[in-house]
Amino acid sequence: QDASVGSDQTVNTYWQRIKEYFDERNTSGHFRSSDSLRQRWSTINAECQKWAGCLSNVARMNPSGC
Repeated sequence: QDASVGSDQTVNTYWQRIKEYFDERNTSGHFRSSDSLRQRWSTINAECQKWAGCLSNVARMNPSGC
């Protein structure tokens, strides 16, 4: 077992593992560094959080009995 997996691993180790996973499955031919992947995830995550907030607002707007 890999002792660095889980909550004890460093941020750099975590993103290096993500990069290795990406590189193994990348069929686009585009190169991305671990920093590039981290930045891309940051952008995607921010937009997903906005979307989740909008869905939550819509769910709260549904009046009873409709």
